[in-house]
Amino acid sequence: MKRLLPWTLGLAALIAAPATAGDIPVNSTLLKIIETVEVPAQQAGALDKMQVREGTIVDRGELLAHIGDKEMELKLVAKQAEHAIAQREANNDVNIRFSRKSLEVSQAELQRALDAIANFPNAVTQTELDRLRLLAEKNRLEIEQSSEQQEIAKLTANLKEAEAAITGERLAKHKIVAPIEGMVVHVFRRVGEWVDIADPVVKIVRIDRLRAEGFVRSEEAAIGLEDRAATVRVSLPNSDQLVVPGKVTFVDPEVDPVNGDVRVWVEIENADLKLRPGLRVEMSIAGDDDKETPPAEVTVDK
Repeated sequence: MKRLLPWTLGLAALIAAPATAGDIPVNSTLLKIIETVEVPAQQAGALDKMQVREGTIVDRGELLAHIGDKEMELKLVAKQAEHAIAQREANNDVNIRFSRKSLEVSQAELQRALDAIANFPNAVTQTELDRLRLLAEKNRLEIEQSSEQQEIAKLTANLKEAEAAITGERLAKHKIVAPIEGMVVHVFRRVGEWVDIADPVVKIVRIDRLRAEGFVRSEEAAIGLEDRAATVRVSLPNSDQLVVPGKVTFVDPEVDPVNGDVRVWVEIENADLKLRPGLRVEMSIAGDDDKETPPAEVTVDK
């Protein structure tokens, strides 16, 4: 009895049928790592936490290690308090309201003096009238000054907010996180050791996606292989032959002058982590007739 298994890209490697006659064979194919990252420290200090060890599988953004940050935490608290104070000052409009009320009173007093002069020309001296006009103008200018001071207070609050954000960013840099998903293969520093900015702390390699690198004849590379479908076959100990579909991502523009070969890269998924960098594998690239055609559903005899 036969049963169809609809496995797709990114799942377990497939049990393969032989390459078709039209496929282009790739010689001396080796599995290699695509991404390797030595994660550096972004702040100087002593490591107080190490969350991983060699062999740990990590996701992107996962915490790897931590640098002591007590002083920076206190600085952040201080900056946040300064921002809160500046924000209160920016929202305080008491001086503006008082100046407006003072202007109303001085204008009313000036108007009463003018009305008195209209009825009794000598009721108010010119000196007193000038004083009242000056007082009204003074109160008007105080409104402008208070408004300007409030605008400056708002700008100061924005500055303090930015300073707090900068301190928060510096604090965040005490956390060393994984920039990619993969496996930790080397830990350079241990808890208690001092690290400077840019010192490598952890080395991560991505193993869920690999590159199969091999060689084809120059005449085969000349027909345009980039973006073609490819198939990688691997014979693992105590296992059936496995096949993983992939795609040509690079064709070297240079031809080896000794043997006439051209280097090609094929990227493949390794979601189940059965394949390891360094393995020698068999690989073929789809011919003209089946360019970009993924492997069909395969059958397993039961």
